[in-house]
Amino acid sequence: MKLFKKSLNLHTLNCLTKIKATDMKSYLKFRNLCTVFILGFLATSCVSNVEEQQEELINADAKVSYTNDVKPIMDARCLSCHGAGGNFPELKNYTEVSTHAVIVKEEVASGRMPRGAALTAAQVKSIVDWVNEGALDN
Repeated sequence: MKLFKKSLNLHTLNCLTKIKATDMKSYLKFRNLCTVFILGFLATSCVSNVEEQQEELINADAKVSYTNDVKPIMDARCLSCHGAGGNFPELKNYTEVSTHAVIVKEEVASGRMPRGAALTAAQVKSIVDWVNEGALDN
């Protein structure tokens, strides 16, 4: 009987050892897979974050141009009412627009102007940034 118990205990121990070894292999595979996934996720999130920061730096250095950015908006959206002989202030050239730049910025940023159809967010940003940068003739 003792021999049977000893042999049963050895058999049970042997089975448990095999189960533990199998479980350990599965655990290690799972852990390695999780580690690779987490490292991959962190690497890609860092890369996209760097790209966003570089884009912000490029955009921050870019000055808004009156000729290229603001004048086309004024011509298309403001001159029908604020052209020669129109409503105050007249906005037909750089001198008039820059003279009234603060008013233009306030009216555009608040959405009060232009009447009828709102400017896009990019157009509003161009005008506001141009005024904030000093309303330069560039």
